[in-house]
Amino acid sequence: MYRHLKWTIMVAVFLMAPTVFAAVEVETLFRADVGAPILDVATSPENGLAFLLTPKAVLIYAIDDQKTVDRIAIDADFDRIAILDNERLVLTRSKSAALTVIRFNRIYDIDLTDRIVKGPADARVTVVVFDDYQCPYCARLEKFVEEQILLQFSEDVRYAIKHFPLGSHRFARQGAMAALAAGKQGKFWEFHSRLLENHNQVSEAKIMEIAGELELDMEQFGKDRQSEAIRKVINEDVANGEAIGVTGTPSVFLNGKRISNRDLGRLPELIIRELDR
Repeated sequence: MYRHLKWTIMVAVFLMAPTVFAAVEVETLFRADVGAPILDVATSPENGLAFLLTPKAVLIYAIDDQKTVDRIAIDADFDRIAILDNERLVLTRSKSAALTVIRFNRIYDIDLTDRIVKGPADARVTVVVFDDYQCPYCARLEKFVEEQILLQFSEDVRYAIKHFPLGSHRFARQGAMAALAAGKQGKFWEFHSRLLENHNQVSEAKIMEIAGELELDMEQFGKDRQSEAIRKVINEDVANGEAIGVTGTPSVFLNGKRISNRDLGRLPELIIRELDR
C-alpha cells in the first residue's frame, strides 16, 4: 500500500512539473492581402497550398510563391473548409446540415525542353512519368501505357519520361544514363522498354547486353553514358520532380496535374475528360 502511494505521488509530481523554455523566437515570414475577407483556412503541406474560404470563392494560395494561383467559385454561404485528402475539400455551413465536397488539382509546369517525347507534337494531352528503372510498378505502368494508352489515343497523347532514380536502387541512375545514351543513337524508347522489362535484373551486365542486342555503337555508347550532358539531364529531372513534390516512382502527371496511384487504372477516362474540356 505504501509503495503504491509513494509511486503515485512521484508520478503526480513529475506530471505537474512545469515545462521550461529558454525563449520562443517568432518571425513573420511574409504578409499578404488576398483581396477578400477570409472566413476559414485549410492547408495542404504536401502541396504547399493554403485554401482560403472567402464569401464567393475558395482561393488556392501557394505559400512558397506567395500568390493566389487559382480560385474555385462557390454559390453558397459556406463558412468552414477542411481538406478530406490531397485532392478533395469539404465545405460546410455552421447553421446547416448540408456539406459540399469539391475536387482540386494543382497544375504544375513540367519542363520537357530537349527531352525525348513520343507522340504528336501538337497532342492535346501530355502524359509525363517520373521513372526508376528498378521500380516494378514503373514496369507495370509502362506496359499499360504502351499497350493501351498510346494505341487508344495515338493522335491525342504525347508521352514523356522524366528520370527519378531512387537512392535505394543501386543501378537505377546507371540505367537512366544508359537509356539517354541509347537515345543519342535514336534508340531511347527501345532501350527504355527493354530495361523496364528487366527491372528486377538491372545490372552493368544487363545494360551492356541490351546495348548489344540493339546493335548500338558500343564505343560511342560508353562515352555518352558517362558524359556531363547526360548527367545534367538526370539531375535536372530529379530537381524538377522534387520541386513539384515527387518522392517516389512512378509519379504520373496528366497535362501538369498529378494523378494519384489509385487513379492510374482510370487513365483512359481521365484522358477523355481532358479531351472533352
